[in-house]
Amino acid sequence: MRKCMILLLCMMASSVMAQTKVYDKLIFTDGGTVEGRIKVQHPGKDLVFIQDGKETTYEMETILAIERSPRDADDLSGIDDVIVTRGGKVCKGQIVKQLLGKSVYLKEDHGVVKIVKNEEIACQRKEKLNQEQSLFEQTPFLDVVVTDGGQYQGVIVLQDYGTDQEPSFLLVESADGKKQRVEISAIVEMQRIPNEKYTPLKKIKMGDGEVSFNRNITKTTAYTTDDDGNFNIPRETLQAPVVNLQVGSPLVIETGDTRANQQGILIRATVVDNDGKSMLLFSYRNMVLSPVQPANQATVNQILRREYQVVPGYYVFFVPENKKVYVCEVK
Repeated sequence: MRKCMILLLCMMASSVMAQTKVYDKLIFTDGGTVEGRIKVQHPGKDLVFIQDGKETTYEMETILAIERSPRDADDLSGIDDVIVTRGGKVCKGQIVKQLLGKSVYLKEDHGVVKIVKNEEIACQRKEKLNQEQSLFEQTPFLDVVVTDGGQYQGVIVLQDYGTDQEPSFLLVESADGKKQRVEISAIVEMQRIPNEKYTPLKKIKMGDGEVSFNRNITKTTAYTTDDDGNFNIPRETLQAPVVNLQVGSPLVIETGDTRANQQGILIRATVVDNDGKSMLLFSYRNMVLSPVQPANQATVNQILRREYQVVPGYYVFFVPENKKVYVCEVK
């Protein structure tokens, strides 16, 4: 029973849904159900379940199965479940159900659900879906594994089911990348706590001539140029998204991964007064001498994603090839 319960919590910790939504569904032996999330588990005894902000303790013997919703089709980050059988077969996807003490239901990427009996499983591990993000950025909860000798916090990345000669164990990976082996027989409690580093990514759909500033999609902005080659944008007609950034958070610009957009330049515009009118001003000189350099850059699903560390102000994303201008205000 202890081995089964540990797998239950490992399974549910890999959900990638928003933290305000349902993570787990309990199905009871009497046919009843509740939806919410598992908070604490005492292996082989009971679990603490949160539903609508209320905590309830359920005896394990009253629970028939656990279900978990598969991730959305537009999710670009999350955790894959990998099951290795004792015969050496590898199954990869998302665990969407566990019939306690009996079997695991694994939904593969092409939609087929495979049922794997518990006694067939040699080990179960987790792999990050998005290789551009860290493991910790892709899991909504951290695992806290408690034994009589201490506790270990991180992400459970492996559960080995053991053999008649070798005990079953977990590997808990901490934020610094170190892995701690914990024998399942030593575990007295398992907790799940919200992960502050969780940064889920979803696909974004943008049309031609659109750019996203922290998922605020905007179109090109009209401008004029003067004899000195300066670009002028009147603020009175400007319709630019406002991005409120927390300290240390990046400005994220996403565009279609085209040749033109790959040459895009981010510039901090100057606010000037021109004949009584407030204007945003930038120039080719700014593009050459003071562009804002991206801290990170990646292409996922044909979307070019750049992260910039910026201070408050107006910013212009300029595409030289077609001279398109996109503006946002950072606060």
